[in-house]
Amino acid sequence: MELTLKKENVNYPEKRSINFISNEQRKNNRNAIIVFVLFLIFLAFFVKFAVINPLNKVNEAERQYRQMEAQLNSYKEELSDYNEVLELYNEKVGSFMSETEASYLDRTDIIKMVEDDIKANVNIQSIAISANTVRVTTDVSSMDNISSIVEILLSDTRNSYVTVTTTQANKDSNDLVYADIIVVYSGVKQ
Repeated sequence: MELTLKKENVNYPEKRSINFISNEQRKNNRNAIIVFVLFLIFLAFFVKFAVINPLNKVNEAERQYRQMEAQLNSYKEELSDYNEVLELYNEKVGSFMSETEASYLDRTDIIKMVEDDIKANVNIQSIAISANTVRVTTDVSSMDNISSIVEILLSDTRNSYVTVTTTQANKDSNDLVYADIIVVYSGVKQ
């Protein structure tokens, strides 16, 4: 028996084009990596300039503050016995003002008032200060000039009371006088 094979026509599918497999997942991953790297670069700059640099400035300022605080504390420690040293100094050297005199107004302020109000207008022979009262003896001046000095002294807010006594300087002229001006200084600033 012979076996014969019969040829049968089988229709196989035919393909005339090639399909390229496109891997969209790989493209998406590459784009995500590029975006992520750009984000990391931006984040690095942000952290550097918006966080680390201001924090360094704050740390530097705090370091300087601590240094100055330590310096201040050392100065305070050095000066802790200042009052005792001053008292000892006044005891040894001899402070020329008593406790009562020390409570009076500053003498330089009184001298400044005399220079501003009197010396600018007439020469001064002598000045005597007792408590808050100053007595000024002037050189020869006209009566009008002394009157204007008294007006200036009365209008000066640093003074609370002014008196003047005059002495004739020349027998021939009643207008030229020596003045003895007494001013009670209140110390109120102008």
